[in-house]
Amino acid sequence: MHIRPALPQDMETVWQLFKQVIDENIYYPYDQHTTREEIESSWVTLKNLVYVATTATDDEITGAYILKPNQPGWGSHIANAAYMVDNKHRGKGIGGLLATHSIASAREAGYRGMQFNLVVSTNTAAVKAWLASGFDIIGTIPGGFYHIEQGYVDAYIFFKAL
Repeated sequence: MHIRPALPQDMETVWQLFKQVIDENIYYPYDQHTTREEIESSWVTLKNLVYVATTATDDEITGAYILKPNQPGWGSHIANAAYMVDNKHRGKGIGGLLATHSIASAREAGYRGMQFNLVVSTNTAAVKAWLASGFDIIGTIPGGFYHIEQGYVDAYIFFKAL
């Protein structure tokens, strides 16, 4: 596997990966009414740092992450990120490699920390990965996410100083 900066021609695939995660209704807060234009104005845009994971043999995109300021202006020194792994490539460690790469990219970009504003508590793989990567849970939002199958579940705020 190889991780590289996304190219303009990759953005359709990155959008499809993002949409795949939205449609699962269990990881991201966006619902079926969220438009592509809304996502492209904030996430899937080359104004952000966008990286893709590709297979070594045929450059197939298997996952991606997007790195951007968590807040504008005086809060822009803290990074926020979104991660997506193609369903057919899950369970191969791609998410962990994207996480490690994103932390290094955030440091290189000059961010002083990384914060995730809403990590769903039932996303045990993500919770485990962030804790293993040195993030701390700095807050819990009781019932902060409506899980399509489990109803209201807690959401965590994660932070890591860089």
